[in-house]
Amino acid sequence: MIDDFTVVPYSVTIVTVIFDDFTGCAIQCCAIQCYQCDSNEDMSCKSYEKFDTEINAPVDCNSFEANTPGQFCMKIVQESPGWRGWKKITRRCGSRTDLGVAWGCRWSWDTVGVFKEICYCESDRCNTATISRLNMILATATVLLSFLIRKIL
Repeated sequence: MIDDFTVVPYSVTIVTVIFDDFTGCAIQCCAIQCYQCDSNEDMSCKSYEKFDTEINAPVDCNSFEANTPGQFCMKIVQESPGWRGWKKITRRCGSRTDLGVAWGCRWSWDTVGVFKEICYCESDRCNTATISRLNMILATATVLLSFLIRKIL
């Protein structure tokens, strides 16, 4: 009986070590990679120019390099109206959304008129896209025009 009790702790320890090695390896290989920068703090993350993936390296969202650990990527664009308006872009990892799990982009305006676009995505390096309002307007106009043409014809 004593031999049975001495064998069990060793076998549990061996299984635990193997399991920890396996899960550690699985976590390392499967963590999402996102770009992380803030246009107010980082000169390589410019608001009014195309995002440069050659200068900015993605971070592993489960590593110590990630300012915000997470399971998906985020891109936040804030833009103020007016003559002296400003634009701020933040790219980072995310662990929860403001509106629950909802992939894609959400738009809003706050009480002083600051436009805010938050985009959520779940593939490696997916928070690079530069989505401008001009592109959104052109896409909307194209859809409306095709709808009108179908209605007329």
